Amino acid sequence: MTNKNAGKDVYFAAVGDLHGQVYEMLSLLKEWKSKHCQSLAFIFQVGDFEPHRDRVDLATMDAPSKYKKLGDFPDFYAGKSQFDCPIWFIGGNHEPYGFLDRIPQGSEIVPNCHYLGRVGSIELAGLKIVGISGIYREELFEQINRASVEEINYRSNSDYIGFIESEVDRVLDWGRADILLLHEWPTNIISPRDREYFARYYFSQKYEKVGNEYARLLVEALRPKLVLCGHMHKSYRNWISLSGDRQSYICCLASVQQGSEAIAVFRITSEKHIIEVPK
Repeated sequence: MTNKNAGKDVYFAAVGDLHGQVYEMLSLLKEWKSKHCQSLAFIFQVGDFEPHRDRVDLATMDAPSKYKKLGDFPDFYAGKSQFDCPIWFIGGNHEPYGFLDRIPQGSEIVPNCHYLGRVGSIELAGLKIVGISGIYREELFEQINRASVEEINYRSNSDYIGFIESEVDRVLDWGRADILLLHEWPTNIISPRDREYFARYYFSQKYEKVGNEYARLLVEALRPKLVLCGHMHKSYRNWISLSGDRQSYICCLASVQQGSEAIAVFRITSEKHIIEVPK
């Protein structure tokens, strides 16, 4: 854990799907900090955060009724609880877009809790972080304009869960990223030795395939050092080769209901290398 540059290193966490269980996330992070005697500078969360302020927000989430639960966020919105470390999140396919699409450019929604927007970019610790919300749905992707949030009570909630082509183009225009936040996995990140296992896994989970090609396109174009994603409720790591002898480290995270596999902690060195801290 320690090295001669430790005093200059910055530590941050990445967290998988919350589905409204904010306290569980904070408990997992507290456990890690206690075990490693190390503070965190900031946190990234990769979608399905579910920041429902109330049942009006909850009604705008796309999910079967049995999964629609208000969760912990109302305590934070009311000021009963607080985030003691800044967190930035992107949207997944289970979000209250009736709320989030009123701030599509992103915003701090409660103290220390920031929505990165439909697409967004920030700089932290000298690194460029880029994120895009939602998943790939062909019928949504080809829309010229996103469905208006003003119509959400008269449309299917599923009309709001995907990114559209113009949003991918906006991310491509940024040209580069050090860290890329995605909800859905990119295609072709599973190593040959793991393919048989994943074929069984995603069949059992009723997935037709793993990942989407536009997420992969963003990885290829922005060439990030680190890619963070969630969605499949599965922890996985791999390196993928890019042009120019560059590699991206892919970190896929489980959901917080699955415990410690939902979190990963990274160290940023003084040379701006990003290294995952072993559990």
